[in-house]
Amino acid sequence: MQIETGLHGEKTVSGNIEKVCIIGTGKLAFQCAALAKERGTPVTLFDMGQKKSVFLEKQSEAAGIPFFFQEPGKVFETLEREEKRLLLVSAINERILPAGVLEKENIRAVNLHQALLPAHPGRNAEAWAIFEQDEEAGITWHDMVKKVDSGGILIQKRIPLDENMTSYLLFKKQIECAYEAYQEIFDSLMDGSRKGIPQKREREYKFHYKKDVPAGGVLDMSWSEEKISAFLRAMDYAGLSVFDRPKLLYEGKTYQWKKYEIRKEQNAKKRPPCMIITDCDIVIQKGTTRFLLKNYNLMEETNDGKTDEHFKGIKTGD
Repeated sequence: MQIETGLHGEKTVSGNIEKVCIIGTGKLAFQCAALAKERGTPVTLFDMGQKKSVFLEKQSEAAGIPFFFQEPGKVFETLEREEKRLLLVSAINERILPAGVLEKENIRAVNLHQALLPAHPGRNAEAWAIFEQDEEAGITWHDMVKKVDSGGILIQKRIPLDENMTSYLLFKKQIECAYEAYQEIFDSLMDGSRKGIPQKREREYKFHYKKDVPAGGVLDMSWSEEKISAFLRAMDYAGLSVFDRPKLLYEGKTYQWKKYEIRKEQNAKKRPPCMIITDCDIVIQKGTTRFLLKNYNLMEETNDGKTDEHFKGIKTGD
């Protein structure tokens, strides 16, 4: 068996793919498996979520797709024993593949990343694109190599960002774009003609781990109104437990809120920054934008009551 290896270690298995294996979870993992099934290619789906998805299991069973939920180590052992030419598709999969899988000559592994690589490598890329106030986000299917999110680019789709985009909404759009892109490249992955293009790194991007949270999850009153908006929207996964609820530190107290509103005042003059704390809400005025942090909880006393540096010059009241 001949192997073609790219500049960054990605390989193309010679000859047509004989099997497809999907590792991941959620809607996209099933869609990728179902496409292979429709094309008449043997396919297996490994649910790599923290807990087994009963919904994904039932979907797979109804479609006649073998479904497994196992410890990651067992999944990787199965892949290391694979002898047929295999396309391994990582679709919403947080597990890092071991070298024993990536180095197998009969396996080509491809991954979905929720950003326009090389931008925002690592976890929760959709949130970082919003927080960093990028003009656009997107998705990248890429070859998998030892260095995470560094393999050759197979296809990208771009998504414009606006002042209403939240992490949850962006993630939903990314899943839609990801499947569209996967459909476009599936045949060329199967026959080996799709080649990965090396990533062009015009600047270095920080790699974000699961533990990393925009601004540490703390709202900074010294930010511009645009940055505060970006922070709130980046932290917004519509109730999903991706990040802890954001915080505001003030006068030695920690505030957390359940909901928020961003009210942009049209054709209004910029107002002096101020903050008002009521019995249940925190109202922040920045420029021409009013932020309502609703149904807050007072979490804890954090220091001796001195006002934080980033509140200097901001009128406060209650």
